[in-house]
Amino acid sequence: MRRSPRSSTAPRRGSRSRTATSSARWPCGPRELSRSVAELQALGEVGQAVNSTLDLQTVLATIVTHAVRLSRADAGTIYVYDPSAEVFVPQANYGLNDELVAALRDSRIRLGDTVVGRCAAERHPVQIPDLDREQRYRLYDLVRGGGFRALIGIPLLREDRVLGALVIRRRDAGEFPESIVRLLETFAAQSVLAIQNARLFQEIQEKSRELEAASRHKSQFLANMSHELRTPMNAIIGVSEMMLEDARDLGHADQVEPLERILRAARHLLALINEILDLSKIEAGKMELELDSFQVVPLVREAAATVEPTAQKNGNRVEVVCADDLGSMRADQTRIRQALLNLASNAVKFTERGVVTISAAREEEDGRGWIVFRVTDTGIGMTPEQMGRLFQDFSQADSSTTRKYGGTGLGLAISRRFCRMMGGDITVESAPGRGSTFTIRLPAVVDEVAPRAGAGTPGAPAAIQAPTRAARRALPQVLVVDDDPTVRDLMARHLAKEGFEVLTAADGVEGLAQARRAHPAAITLDVMMPDIDGWTVLAAVKGDPTLADIPVVLVTIVDDRQRGYALGATDYLVKPVDRRRLVESLRALCQVAIGRVLLVEDDEPTRTTIRAMLEREGWEVAEAANGRVALERLANGLPDAIVLDLLMPEMDGFEFVAELRSRAEWRKLPVLVVTAMELSEEDHRRLNGGVERVIRKSAQPRDELLREVGAALAECVERRAAAAERAEQ
Repeated sequence: MRRSPRSSTAPRRGSRSRTATSSARWPCGPRELSRSVAELQALGEVGQAVNSTLDLQTVLATIVTHAVRLSRADAGTIYVYDPSAEVFVPQANYGLNDELVAALRDSRIRLGDTVVGRCAAERHPVQIPDLDREQRYRLYDLVRGGGFRALIGIPLLREDRVLGALVIRRRDAGEFPESIVRLLETFAAQSVLAIQNARLFQEIQEKSRELEAASRHKSQFLANMSHELRTPMNAIIGVSEMMLEDARDLGHADQVEPLERILRAARHLLALINEILDLSKIEAGKMELELDSFQVVPLVREAAATVEPTAQKNGNRVEVVCADDLGSMRADQTRIRQALLNLASNAVKFTERGVVTISAAREEEDGRGWIVFRVTDTGIGMTPEQMGRLFQDFSQADSSTTRKYGGTGLGLAISRRFCRMMGGDITVESAPGRGSTFTIRLPAVVDEVAPRAGAGTPGAPAAIQAPTRAARRALPQVLVVDDDPTVRDLMARHLAKEGFEVLTAADGVEGLAQARRAHPAAITLDVMMPDIDGWTVLAAVKGDPTLADIPVVLVTIVDDRQRGYALGATDYLVKPVDRRRLVESLRALCQVAIGRVLLVEDDEPTRTTIRAMLEREGWEVAEAANGRVALERLANGLPDAIVLDLLMPEMDGFEFVAELRSRAEWRKLPVLVVTAMELSEEDHRRLNGGVERVIRKSAQPRDELLREVGAALAECVERRAAAAERAEQ
């Protein structure tokens, strides 16, 4: 059979130019050489398209375009096989009018049907030289109606598995030459590679979406677990503490020991819950460091005092070795305390009638300061094999250790992860029967970690911008800014003894950064400092709307009271400072005010516990079991502040805050969220800056929760009163 080939770019040639047989033998003339070069260029472009993008539609459109042009045909389509529906679906077209494209789009071709299904079923190219002689399929009528006479189908195969088909159409009748068939098979192979790459990429994307969904579900599960586990624990511990206190006051000695056992068991269970939740948050990347400056020696002595009762039961002696002038460090104090207590607790647990030594020292390496804590015991020790398993999750030295001493095997693993998050590590040296030495090595100044998404950025919720340490502190927090390390240490030590939590800063820049980060209850400020003096710092504090409400006490050798008061200082003390006056001044500034509180909490035991705590301290408390009831209470009279749970029936805390902020007369009411749930970024966005502070119900001792809630409420009430006073002025 003879044909007159037609190219999309070349004019129509004579109808008897070449036979299919003779066209297989290409003479090496200029025209044939030019065509070979064009084929190589086209294959290069197709290969580049396949390798440069994973968009299947783009790559297949490139392939079918070059296939049609180089085969001197008029149109083409690449079909992709859908194994789930067992049909071929058109994916990319070239040279077809819109009507035919629409008709093909709706077609679904099965294996064995038309040239598409036949070439795939037979695993080799199938030609139809003249469509006028084919009447079996309606699809052929549509193609013939578009002006096409000849078709060829090339299967797209991958290891004998059908992926699709490449169909080329020509307006002239006749067979395609063998050389064209081979060229089209090359394009088909490129199509297979593109389809494979695109499908693999799609699978990866789907797997990634599944992992993201799993991560979201895990985070939500952790939030729910935190709430569901810690809420009843809060009630158990709180009520038990009150009952124990009453039993002691009333002289019911027979009730004291059982209640103490309940408290010990509850706190042990809480510690296990917190360890598991901490590990899960670390693995999910949700754990954040809360950096501040603190004195090292009090931290070490506190750890020693905490484990002393347990040590005495085992006949152990606890020794503390550290210089009094060790100074301060900047790190996550809570996490360091947790790690140090874990090591000290293990030391006294695995030692009998021996000595446990807790030491701290400052070291220098490559111009950088380090704080090194060591916990050394004379206990049972460990083999190298046991030490190899020591820091693994849910693992202890061996099974006999678990049976005899108990524990989850999470404490050391979590402690090491905390230390590594701060740029340090925990190491161990030990020998069987000779005891162990655990070493915590941390930078004296831990680098600032990247903030959580949305935190501290314009438009971020206020509850996120405020540091979580400030939200969780139990004692009034004072920032001491002085360039003299001796003065800083003396003031910090004295104020700590008087019941203050102390932050320190060595210069004005660090002081401003600490103030913005921690928002302390008060600041003591030296005037004579290098770089930025105290006058400049005071002006910066009072000129910053987020800091202006913090009282500043100038503590300086320069007696210039009028200038200090003019710049906004609250009090002015001249060195050498009368310590008693300093303490009295700070206590007056940080005192806990009393007012009316609306307590919104659905859990009755928790509601009863918090109410009893606040009423004992003189607060007037109204209750609401959910957000809807709370709105009714507000309609009858406004409190000074609101204590709010988030997870409640009918109307939860998120909906309540949104409703509260939608009404002008309620918008300025301070809201203190007390919740056991882990707040996600979405939760913070839903709160939308509508709360003053978020306090975690971590089932802490009653007095700690009371101080935390009381201090936060007092701050809310004082701010509201101050704002009202400014408005009147």
